[in-house]
Amino acid sequence: MIVTTAGHIDHGKTALVRALTGMDTDRLPEEKARGITVDLGFAHRMTARGGTMGFVDVPGHERLVRTMVAGASGVDCVLLVVAADDGVMPQTREHVAVLDLLGVRRAVVALTKVDRVDAARVAAVGDAVAALLAGTGMAGAPAIECDTPSGIGVDAVAAALEDVAAGLARPVMARRFRLAVDRSFVVPGAGLVAAGFVHAGSVKVGDRLVVSPAGHEVRVRGIQAHEASVGEGRVGERIALNLAGPRADKASVGRGAWLVDAGLHRPTRRMDVQLRLLPSETRAMKHWTPVHLHLGTASVTGRVGLAGAVERGAVEPGGAALAQLVLDAEIAGLCGDRFALRDASGQRTIGGGVVLDPFVTARRGVAARLEAWAVADDAAAFAALLAAEAAGVDLAGFRQARNLGVGETVTAACVAVDGVGLSEAAWAGLQGAVAAAVAVHHEAHPDDWGPAVEEVTAGFARSMRALVTAAVQAAVTNGAVLRTGRLLHRPGREIRLAPADAVLWEETQGAMLAAGLDPLRLSFLAERLGCEAAILSGLLDRLARIGWVQRASAAYYLLPEVAARLLDAAREVASDSPDHLLTVGRFRERTGIGRHATMPVLEFFDRTGSSRRVNEGRVIRKPVAGSIGPS
Repeated sequence: MIVTTAGHIDHGKTALVRALTGMDTDRLPEEKARGITVDLGFAHRMTARGGTMGFVDVPGHERLVRTMVAGASGVDCVLLVVAADDGVMPQTREHVAVLDLLGVRRAVVALTKVDRVDAARVAAVGDAVAALLAGTGMAGAPAIECDTPSGIGVDAVAAALEDVAAGLARPVMARRFRLAVDRSFVVPGAGLVAAGFVHAGSVKVGDRLVVSPAGHEVRVRGIQAHEASVGEGRVGERIALNLAGPRADKASVGRGAWLVDAGLHRPTRRMDVQLRLLPSETRAMKHWTPVHLHLGTASVTGRVGLAGAVERGAVEPGGAALAQLVLDAEIAGLCGDRFALRDASGQRTIGGGVVLDPFVTARRGVAARLEAWAVADDAAAFAALLAAEAAGVDLAGFRQARNLGVGETVTAACVAVDGVGLSEAAWAGLQGAVAAAVAVHHEAHPDDWGPAVEEVTAGFARSMRALVTAAVQAAVTNGAVLRTGRLLHRPGREIRLAPADAVLWEETQGAMLAAGLDPLRLSFLAERLGCEAAILSGLLDRLARIGWVQRASAAYYLLPEVAARLLDAAREVASDSPDHLLTVGRFRERTGIGRHATMPVLEFFDRTGSSRRVNEGRVIRKPVAGSIGPS
């Protein structure tokens, strides 16, 4: 079990830890000279059941609350120290508020310096502490009277902590490894050592980890727990890791960094959160309020986005809201991480909460989606997300955000499509929407086979388009929609030309057949038929979509059978030549087509993949598409 101290400056936190463990947590010369704690201190003692109880001694000065938050992150229990002569002081209140925001739910209260006051004063201070804790997760914590120099009450405090340790649930090991670094230093001959509290998973000597959010890799050379070498560090323990790597130095692996399994490294600057404003605040928190975020052992500045999250875009003192944190620097965080917020100057704790979606995009999430992320059970949260997310759930992102282990699964039934999870109903509905889009196109364009795939996907939100493309393929596979070339159409689709278009097409087709292999220029063809070139090109472009003609260029159109005969001729010319190349001159000689049409036809072969340009001519590769289908 890991215990953090808390309380106002000079209330006896360090002295009590020394009495409990025999270790002095003040290690810096400044701390020795001034008699106060200015940085995190560490100690430990053996429990009655053979385990180890670690202590993190935090500073009590108001200017060092940032350091206190780093020491309190992820601990199991708080030892709240309140001097009977001073009573509840400003930092007592702020420390309790921070601990409650960070989710600490186990506490032991030590009423120190009881030798300096009478029994009535001790009772009054005890009542004040109980009232302070009443509205928090630490309510009902036992309070023990202490006189540390004489040893009175020290054994009772130890016994109370033993009781808390005995009631701790066995930590879950399946999650991937995370350690919040609160201290790093260099040991001569060994190299860098980084220490902190293990929030999840386990680590062994030889494992490779990633320093997050920086992103560089390190290797674990050795592990210590409470000054003893061990082969493995586990969740719920405070350990020190001897690290090796090209960037294994104090500048790169310092307080605020995380050491994580490579699968958890995903820095973020936006997080959807459940936020709570402390009742002690005198003003509401408005949209875009600047804050200092404390998460794990890191501290970064940013702003709170509230617009649309709450009525009038403000959170009243004591109130809560779904919000988004937009940060000025990258941070490593996961769903369920607790955080504290301080004001823009970093001088006052104003609120905090819990991370919901750590990898949110710039779009603001709807309440149903955020409420789904807030569900504690992974399977239930996944099921709720499936119902809330029209665009589906990023399966890898969900596993990463919730730190699901390799063997852990979510039981909610879903359809996985390119890494996105959809409910079966949503997947069926998406295929139905594809079929409906094709039907709407048929009604609007009776002379067209149907829309191209990209035309169907364009009718959906950008975030949905990859899923829609997959739904198109599924609809084609199950026969709800047919595909001809690039175009989609319903079974039994028949093309119906308008009467005037049907007459013009019959005349055009006759003129093109009469021309043989030498295609007629559009302007000449329109003149021969007695119609405007623009009207004729519009009709031929529509017919090219359904494969009735092939568009060689803006000036030349080919009937499919004519295009096939021209390609056969090109293939014969290439096979007859010594170098198996098709040249412009030999192609004209073989086909007899005019010089103005030759290059558009050859470039059409290039464009459709039937030929490939080389320096000396063209290589024939494959025939053009059949007579039915788009060009």
